[in-house]
Amino acid sequence: MVILLNIGNTHTGIAEAAAGGILSSRKVLTAELTAAMLPPGIPVAAATVVPKFRARFKGREIFWLEPGFPCGIDLSRIDQSTCGADRLANVIALAEFFPLPALCIDFGTAVTFELLDENRVFRGGAIVPGRKLLRNSLHDYTAQLPLAELEIPPPAGPGTTTVEQMCLGMDIGLVGAVKELIGIMRRAVNTDLKVVATGGDAGFFIKNLSGIEYAGDDFTLKGILKAWEINCKCR
Repeated sequence: MVILLNIGNTHTGIAEAAAGGILSSRKVLTAELTAAMLPPGIPVAAATVVPKFRARFKGREIFWLEPGFPCGIDLSRIDQSTCGADRLANVIALAEFFPLPALCIDFGTAVTFELLDENRVFRGGAIVPGRKLLRNSLHDYTAQLPLAELEIPPPAGPGTTTVEQMCLGMDIGLVGAVKELIGIMRRAVNTDLKVVATGGDAGFFIKNLSGIEYAGDDFTLKGILKAWEINCKCR
């Protein structure tokens, strides 16, 4: 058995895995994550976009997924020094579970795009603010704009209240951005492209965009698991 951690900016996915599959998973707030949440005596494999949290596990032997790990993915086209471990886990999972070329869109605090071509070359991608981050930014950096809740749907036409106008601009504007970025990724490989989605906000975009397959909320965890299995075989 192995414990898997996907430490994100807002939430952390924790899973138990064995025999090549995930047995159970849950989410906790990253701010509340502690070493005490991990059962003792069980191997841990993790990816984090919040490096300071590694200090919370000092003294615990953990396999940290990082660029440079020999995972069978060609990373020569990207700046590996700035590539998040969660994005590396996503391309590992793409290669394992989907026909290539394929694109993973991870709808979290930030929306990240990871493009893997038919030769298992990570071609790069894109990063844009997620819906919650857009809401927080408009509220925090303006004097009068309120904090619009994610549950408020955008109007079908022009908004008549400030909140409606914000939701229309943020949500449908972001849908348009995602659609345009998918087009850029598709043109980069110049062939049919499998597009899959993961992350806590994936449902909203799948509902509003066609041609995207839901890869599951544990998709990144599956990539971490595959990396851990490769690491064990390399020893």
